[in-house]
Amino acid sequence: MSEDVVSHFVKFSNQTSGQDKLCRVLQYSSQLLWWYLEKRGFSPQYVEQLKQLQSSLSLARKYFSLGKSVEHMRGAAVSIHINDPILRYSMTLSRISSALQFFCDNVYLFSKLGLVKVDQGGLVSLSSKLWLYADFMNIIRVTYEIRHEINEQFDRQESNLKHSNHSLYSTCRCVLSRRPDLFVDLVKNMSDIWLPIHSSGVTTLSPGTVGFCGTVSSVLGAATIWQKSRKL
Repeated sequence: MSEDVVSHFVKFSNQTSGQDKLCRVLQYSSQLLWWYLEKRGFSPQYVEQLKQLQSSLSLARKYFSLGKSVEHMRGAAVSIHINDPILRYSMTLSRISSALQFFCDNVYLFSKLGLVKVDQGGLVSLSSKLWLYADFMNIIRVTYEIRHEINEQFDRQESNLKHSNHSLYSTCRCVLSRRPDLFVDLVKNMSDIWLPIHSSGVTTLSPGTVGFCGTVSSVLGAATIWQKSRKL
């Protein structure tokens, strides 16, 4: 492992967002692993240890969410001034929803610490619905941006006589090479949205499916912090 990679990892892990993403990767990958071991008939002791690890990491991530409500509300105050109406409303509503979700997570953490008394089940349900709405708005935003990039690429190809191949595949490939962050964000959100769909009770997924979707979205989320060019 080169010195540059080590120093980059140290910088990554020193960020609160980096620590949160690492915990999230471990949280969902441990869920995927205990589901696999349980299906394969491994010792219940190992399965229970992984379940406890998953639960501990989930609670630990609540600490990382402290203060994120303010960060997202500040972002909403900026995005509300974007000229494009689709981007303005999708980004602003997503950030407001995320701010309320993190506020619910903070209250939930305080209740677990015995500082306040609330209906924890109701709070988790509300947080999941806000999370689902934020993911939905994020998908609308990135889909809109991909569509915009594809249309622009078509226009460039139409104006350039040297390009004879105007197929959708070649156009998407050009957009992907120029804006990989859009496709990373789309896959991340499409994987992530199944988590609040499950936790809010819209549908029921197996622990393995939840673990897999969570691991994929977490790894891609960590990648956007590791390599800023992948972040939308």
